[in-house]
Amino acid sequence: MASIEYRTRTTRVVAYINQEKLSFALGRVTKKTAERFANNIDTLLHERRCNLPISREVSNWLADLDDKLYGLLTERGIVEPRVKTGTLAEFIDSYVEGRSDVTERRIGKFKTAKGRLIEFFGDVKLEAITPGAADDYARWLLTQLAPATAQKECQVASQFFRHAFRKELIERNPFDGVTVGRATNDDRRVFVSRATIQRVLDKCPNWQWRTIVALARYAGLRCPSEIALLKWSDIQWDADRFTVTSPKTKRYGKASRVVPLFNELRPFFDEAFSMAAEGETWVVPMLNGDITKNLGTTMRKIIRRSGVEAWPKSFQNLRSSRQTELEQQFPTFVVCSWLGNTPSIAHKHYLTVTDEHFATATQNGGLAGDKLGMQPPVSCRTVSHKKPQNVQKVRENVSFSEVVSILENAQIAEEGLEPPTRGL
Repeated sequence: MASIEYRTRTTRVVAYINQEKLSFALGRVTKKTAERFANNIDTLLHERRCNLPISREVSNWLADLDDKLYGLLTERGIVEPRVKTGTLAEFIDSYVEGRSDVTERRIGKFKTAKGRLIEFFGDVKLEAITPGAADDYARWLLTQLAPATAQKECQVASQFFRHAFRKELIERNPFDGVTVGRATNDDRRVFVSRATIQRVLDKCPNWQWRTIVALARYAGLRCPSEIALLKWSDIQWDADRFTVTSPKTKRYGKASRVVPLFNELRPFFDEAFSMAAEGETWVVPMLNGDITKNLGTTMRKIIRRSGVEAWPKSFQNLRSSRQTELEQQFPTFVVCSWLGNTPSIAHKHYLTVTDEHFATATQNGGLAGDKLGMQPPVSCRTVSHKKPQNVQKVRENVSFSEVVSILENAQIAEEGLEPPTRGL
């Protein structure tokens, strides 16, 4: 166990490793600082002897040590030398370069997050960013972005620094536990009805745009990535289904999924097939397999021309509307298999309470709540057509022998000795 020696001009912590005495001169420090140093040295030595990973408390303490004290631990072989890291920009660039498993869209988000980090912190060393500075950055993001977007930016920053921590470039992730705003924005979750989407379809400039809108609304495909990659060879006409290629879920081992050829989609597929050139590969030729194509601007113009109220997310709201519809008919795991997401994501970002849900809840003949609950089950309210049983009255003060005689001659009802239980 480490001991503390208080001297005139310095305080020393003495510890033993492999029966060798180690002395650490801390200079003029408080008693609390010396005790913390001694306790953490004991824990660190114990973890080394038992071949255990360094605990978070000790890891955080090591990260706070200045270079001189950390150098003393390094000289005595207790910890590894600190790795000299590059600048924030250099590290993020190398991280992004190595992420060949993600889409170009995701790479773009990484670069956007990098720009904001450099704007706030400057191109500093990674170890210069402390947890307190990470909190300041999160609060600053709220002044620049919507709460949901600010939360996502914090998650990306935490992803960068978690990678640096696992590479042992830093002692801890300063963004660990940092949160700001909300991950979802319910105000932007809108159900687009069939009547509304029909008006939009009527204003589409051509058959290709009608196909895009229909695939987004009635198949729940991601736009543009999944719609752009849809080929005629993916359509299984005889099996009433088609295969969707999904770049977003590819890195999770789900590069594709099979979706029913819904009845609502049939007219649009038929039209697209009749308009397709001989030997055409793509269902929507104008996209030509380009998953980065910007369709949002034109889509918003089409919505304005249709005269309906614009919804916040041009294509995402169409996808979420389809999931909300399908959930009324099929189990959640089936719908999620068709749309390529998970139940937790669906409940968090997709499913929407509609006006039809409220209308259905207020039906049932105007009865609701306790009034409906007080009504007997239908089976108990039906009129019985059974022949009434003969009831034999027993006079007062009857003798025991007379009671026995009555019971012996009595007929037991079909239900038995126990009276029928209401509702069963």
